[in-house]
Amino acid sequence: MAEQKIASIITGGGRGIGRAVALRLERDTNIIVVGRTEADLASVCREISAGGGQAAYLVGDVSDQATAERAVALAEEKKWQIKNLICNAGIGKSGPTESFDPEVWRQIMAVNINGAFYFVRACLPAMLGQGGGNICLMSSIAGLKGFARSAAYDTGKHALVGFARSLAVEHGHRGIVAVPICPGFVEGEMTDRTIRGLMSRRGITESEARERVARQNPQRRILPAAEVAEAVAFVCAGKVPALSGHPLVLSGGE
Repeated sequence: MAEQKIASIITGGGRGIGRAVALRLERDTNIIVVGRTEADLASVCREISAGGGQAAYLVGDVSDQATAERAVALAEEKKWQIKNLICNAGIGKSGPTESFDPEVWRQIMAVNINGAFYFVRACLPAMLGQGGGNICLMSSIAGLKGFARSAAYDTGKHALVGFARSLAVEHGHRGIVAVPICPGFVEGEMTDRTIRGLMSRRGITESEARERVARQNPQRRILPAAEVAEAVAFVCAGKVPALSGHPLVLSGGE
């Protein structure tokens, strides 16, 4: 593979959707993955390097503004232009609103909302200076509708939709395409926690709980992370910039 001069920054890039996105986008750009677990990030970079691509990782907490600044500095150090930013890092915890721990609420907002803001703010000057870039904010179907026992997660995901819409209006004339990606349930740790929670609350088996989750999608399936990665790659290809500000919903019609 010829040396690329453009790069994609992916937060939460060590596992799940973030990993799938990194492995998909490495076909077209260099990759910088950001996350908290070095072993996962290093594994992604090794896989990309083994395929002839170029990748680097940064260990950090996205709720710390300095992590975003360090990621941009890493791209500058490597002389890579930041073409794509995928704000994928997120956490979630469910529970009744009336007894939800305020500290957990603050943690969710710090990662899911503040983290996205810090990375967008850090990347925008470089993107604007080069004539534009693509920003994918990993929202959820929960960013478009409400779920019981999910006030904190739903609020954070709704905020990302609003953030993308604001970016689209503010910077669309300067080449910024900002799209909130809104999948339904995706295979991974978060969906596994949902399944375990259903098992506990309803007294049902794992297969029964998984079936209930899958039924949320009219296609009766839980999405593979690779399918979400393809949607991100579609946005980052830049062929339909009019998508900017519009949720890209991956729910099978839910």
